[in-house]
Formats: sequence, C-alpha cells, structure tokens
Amino acid sequence: MKTTTMALALALLATGCTNPLGVDRDPMLTIRVGEGRYPTRWPDDTTYVTVNGDLDDPKGFAGLEIIVSGDGIPTHTYNASQFTGGDVQFRVPDSGSATIVARIVQDGRIVAQVSERWGLAPKIRWDIDVDRAPYPQTEGFPQDPDNPTECQWFWCAFKWRDPIDADAANYDGEALWVVLYRHDPDECVDLCG
Repeated sequence: MKTTTMALALALLATGCTNPLGVDRDPMLTIRVGEGRYPTRWPDDTTYVTVNGDLDDPKGFAGLEIIVSGDGIPTHTYNASQFTGGDVQFRVPDSGSATIVARIVQDGRIVAQVSERWGLAPKIRWDIDVDRAPYPQTEGFPQDPDNPTECQWFWCAFKWRDPIDADAANYDGEALWVVLYRHDPDECVDLCG
C-alpha cells in the first residue's frame, strides 16, 4: 500500500498539477535580475539591440537598487552586487500586501524607477524578474507594442515598465521592467490535462 501511494504521489507530482501530499509550502518570493549582455530583436521589427544587464557596468545594472517591504515583511534592500551569485529568495506572509521599488541610478540620479504593490496569498510562490531591455526577456517573446504591460506568459500576474531617461539609455525605447509571476501549487505548473 505504501509503495502504491508513493507511486501515485510521484506520478501526480510529475504532471505538475496538484500537491498530492497536501503539504502547504510557505509563501516565498524570488527575485531574478536579467544579467548579461546579448543581442535581442526589437519588438515588431527586424532590428537588433544589445541588452546590457552587466551588474558591474554603469550603463547596465551597476546602479540597480531593489527594495521589498510590506505587511509583516521586514524591509529587504538589494544592490547589483548581491545578484552576482544568482537569485535572492525569502519567505513572505500569506496575507496582506507587498511593495517593490526597483530603480536604476546612474551618475548619482535615478534614471528609471518602478514602484508597485500587490496582494499576498497563502502557499503562493512569487517570482519577480527585473530586466533592462526593450521588453521583458522572461516573457518568451516581444509583447504587443500597443499594450506593452499586458501579461503574455504563463503565471504572469503583473508587468510594470518605466522608460530609462533618454540621456542614460543605451538605445531608444530601453526600459526598466519588473514582472511579477504568481505560482499556485494547487494549479497546473507544467504540462496538464
């Protein structure tokens, strides 16, 4: 019986559709920064631009600052150097709200800033992706140019954008993007059906 139950639990986990063991996870928040330098296609065009997410380049993310706070959340403050080892992650409450402020500082002044708030919920895994690009690279493809902040990728809850000041931008239309993804363990995560 134990073997059958374990096999069933593993099969359900493999489908990614439910949490068969009924174990509630603590709500978590992960922040990822789109670091590196690479070419990408401009939305709705054949033109390519070079995304500069280098964490040590002043024309990239060297001046990145991210602050997360909220109801029952101690203030978490990060700068670019704290993302050289990868993502940052911490627990968040299962109710109330959270606020993110992401900004790029160049030559001592803020050249782009996103400041937004959202509601928290039980068991949810929140992922925040931050990019300095013509569109969020994690969205899988360029967004609709007529509605650039409309979510298009799985589990996207909100997509926020602030254009980088023209004199600090690497190319026309470069923006600071913050995309919030909401993963519910009770909903399909991968291939379902």
